[in-house]
Amino acid sequence: MGKLLLAAGAFRVTPLQGEMTLSFLGRIADRYGLTVRSLLSTVTEVAGQQGVVGALQGDSEVFLNAAARDRVAALCRVPQVGLHRALPAWTREEPLGPSKERPAARLHNGVETVSAWGPACPGCVAARTGRIAPARVYLAVHQRVCPRHGCWLMSVPGSGGRVVGLAGCPEVVQAQEDHRRLLRRSPVAGSAFEVAEAVTAWWWAQKWPEERLWPMRLDAAMPAGEDPQRWRILARDLVTYPETVALATLLASPAWRLRVAADGGGHLPYRLADVPCVPSELGHRLRRPWLTERLAACTHGPLFAWTYQCIRAKGGSGDDEQRPWQVPLALRPRPLADVLACYQRRQTAGTEGLPAQKRLRGHSVHAEGAFAAGLAHARTYASRHGHLATHRDTRVGSFSLGKWVHNQQAHALALSEEKAAALKEVDPWWNIPWSVKWQRSYYRARDHVTRHGPFNAADGFPDTHMLTGEWLYLQCTDYSSLHPEQRRLLADIGLTAQAAGSARPRRTSRTAGIDAAVACARAFVAEHGCLALATKNISYQGFALGKWLNAQRCLTRRQDEPGAHLQVLDAIDLWWNPPWPLAWQRTWYRIRAYARDRHQGAAEGGLAGRQ
Repeated sequence: MGKLLLAAGAFRVTPLQGEMTLSFLGRIADRYGLTVRSLLSTVTEVAGQQGVVGALQGDSEVFLNAAARDRVAALCRVPQVGLHRALPAWTREEPLGPSKERPAARLHNGVETVSAWGPACPGCVAARTGRIAPARVYLAVHQRVCPRHGCWLMSVPGSGGRVVGLAGCPEVVQAQEDHRRLLRRSPVAGSAFEVAEAVTAWWWAQKWPEERLWPMRLDAAMPAGEDPQRWRILARDLVTYPETVALATLLASPAWRLRVAADGGGHLPYRLADVPCVPSELGHRLRRPWLTERLAACTHGPLFAWTYQCIRAKGGSGDDEQRPWQVPLALRPRPLADVLACYQRRQTAGTEGLPAQKRLRGHSVHAEGAFAAGLAHARTYASRHGHLATHRDTRVGSFSLGKWVHNQQAHALALSEEKAAALKEVDPWWNIPWSVKWQRSYYRARDHVTRHGPFNAADGFPDTHMLTGEWLYLQCTDYSSLHPEQRRLLADIGLTAQAAGSARPRRTSRTAGIDAAVACARAFVAEHGCLALATKNISYQGFALGKWLNAQRCLTRRQDEPGAHLQVLDAIDLWWNPPWPLAWQRTWYRIRAYARDRHQGAAEGGLAGRQ
């Protein structure tokens, strides 16, 4: 029968533009009264053996080698050039059979190997072929609406897709026209749409009670008899499409990106409220005033990541300019196939059953286990110290907590929502866009307020530690240039803008203290001849000179360039900080002094004898 079919080629079946190869074979099989599997067996049969590899599913695609393609062309009576022009996957892969001349076919399944597809519009198929038959075509993100017949072409994993009428959602049809206009006008439209799609999918998962338009659109498009919970999974892209296009149009605007970069005020954001134009403009553009407040509180997510990278890329290189469009894997919309599979497992397990999680293997298992271990140590440290502003070398037992926290901060934008929320629960300020050293100084000031009460900035922060008082006065002098969140933290401990304006320096400033120490060192050298004799426990003129000199020697080892007061010490005594042990230097000075005294004594004795 197979030979007769191939020889006869009784029906001419033309492909649709952009049609999937398997869909085209299905329409051929329908004309001959066969199943797709039977037709594939016929096309690849040689001496009673078929060359078909793979499982046939509802969303499969088939790839044919040259010999099989010749047979299909003869069967449908369409030249190879026409098939190649119409079918995107016609020559994409050359599956191997037992020999190069033998026809072979390979079936592929899943989003990893099969490009985005959807059902062809039935009205357009009937107008094109003169027959009513299901067909599947490859669809880009701007081709999911048939404007002529007003329907959404929905891809449903494991099936041939679904055609959804849009009579109650005219804004979805208009959104596709806006989307195509954006693609014609902007070179970054495709990247902007990917970011916008991640953002609206993240909003969709939040289930904010203030949202009214999306539930109405969801109900208006839902087919009769559909399970509402399953429909909410399937209709995510349909319902959010108008907002996705509107957001992509805004993100693709160069003027808007410059405005975002300028609105950051030269600071990287801690939350979206630090870039006021982002939440306010989105609330206005999407006609959702309540959205402004919701977005302002966001410290994570795809929109925050885009804003952060947009500000960071200001004035950067070409590579930096591409960063806003790189959506981290953990923030991309979850594949529809995974969400549906999870929903079906819940249904199978019953309403009381736990949702099955995706199985982890290899590196994923190790990464999840490592994060869980680090989080447990972070909780232990935070419960003891009240924060995660650790040093790089901080350890909890044998665990390098400081290095682990630093690694999480370096990849904070790529963390999943669950991991970011877990770290924020341990310490809301775990990932600050300013120096961790500043944060540690702030915590010392906060602890002082807890123990001793509010600061008195107008009197120079009395009763505070010298370094804490000087740090607080420095924050007051630089108050206008601080990050908005830094000013908020300072306000929490009573250091408001008004208090900062009235602040006075400490009675004894750090500069004055250094000048006093240098004067003491100069007097010591005048009396003793060197600074090496000022041991650690030596006090001179009521000043702990030995301890201070020891601290300055440690400071020189940590700094690449010595400070001005260290250069003055070099002028006072060149060997105040020798590269050899100080004990050697002290002994040398004593021997030199002894030799000088003996020489002076001998000279005086000789002079007396001559007299």
